[in-house]
Amino acid sequence: MLSYFKKNDPYRIVGLLMILIVTRITFFFFFKTEDWVLTIDSEGPLSNETIHSGPITNLLFMVVSFFNTEVLDTLLAGTLILLNGILLNSIFIRNASFQESSYVPASMYIILMSASKDFYHLSPALVGSSFLLISLNFLFYHIKYRGTEENIISTGFTIGLAALCYYPFMWIYIMVLIIYLLYSGTITRRYFLLTWGFVLPLLITWLIFFVLDKGDQFLNTLFSGSVDHQILGELLEQSLIVYGFALALSLVAAIQNFAGQGMTNHQILVQKAMSWVGFFGILAFAIFGFNNLAALVLVIPAMAYFCTKLFADLSKKYVGELLFLGIVAVAIATIVLGY
Repeated sequence: MLSYFKKNDPYRIVGLLMILIVTRITFFFFFKTEDWVLTIDSEGPLSNETIHSGPITNLLFMVVSFFNTEVLDTLLAGTLILLNGILLNSIFIRNASFQESSYVPASMYIILMSASKDFYHLSPALVGSSFLLISLNFLFYHIKYRGTEENIISTGFTIGLAALCYYPFMWIYIMVLIIYLLYSGTITRRYFLLTWGFVLPLLITWLIFFVLDKGDQFLNTLFSGSVDHQILGELLEQSLIVYGFALALSLVAAIQNFAGQGMTNHQILVQKAMSWVGFFGILAFAIFGFNNLAALVLVIPAMAYFCTKLFADLSKKYVGELLFLGIVAVAIATIVLGY
């Protein structure tokens, strides 16, 4: 199965689509135990019915709830996951992140995003993750080519859009700032442009609500949604059950090639940047996870990267095949168990 995706062939997208279709049909026909409910209160875009949900996601929820069909919700979530997987894969190929270009990162991403029922429906974190991946694309482009000022502004702007989908993503601005400081050599003026790009969508949104006489309400939801937190308990145990195996393989890949032997300078920078993505993803989940695993959307791209790296570095190919099948088996098992 791993060998099927070890080719840089756009037709492998068909395989990715089949994974999404099979897992979701299996889940909804055999293992679904809860009724689908999507409600938006009278506040509309400023609804707090779904915790940490920003106005962009609430507007999307309003459209879906208007049609009142779970099929549309599931279809949109699956489409987002497919597009995110393809985008993540293209980012790695464009940056020559591995010795060989393939669709393994996309397959790993989609398999991991199919391992928990919390990703089978739309969530604020899932919607916002699309903008985060776009910002990651801008970030890697700047690290590699010392991109233009428009590139810097675009990085901040997409993070701001992600925050308007899922408020805790506001803190990703700090992650990007750290990566630029450590690995890009960006001149001081461009950090102000990054900040301006980040603030701009928030400012535009505030102006819209200000005209609607809801400016203060938006600021209150923005602040409370970005700082409201909890201490993980059972949810931490659940996340380890679902993603513990993939996380363990990611740690092995990170440790065994920590010095970046045999890698180009840019590949080493990509590895370090993805390490920060994984670290902030785990931190964000630990602080803002609450009652489901959807907040893990930032960790999964990092796990897909490091697992792909491990598969590429293994000298015995059959070991990679077995580990890949092991991840698939664990994903299916967690669906059966209802995680």
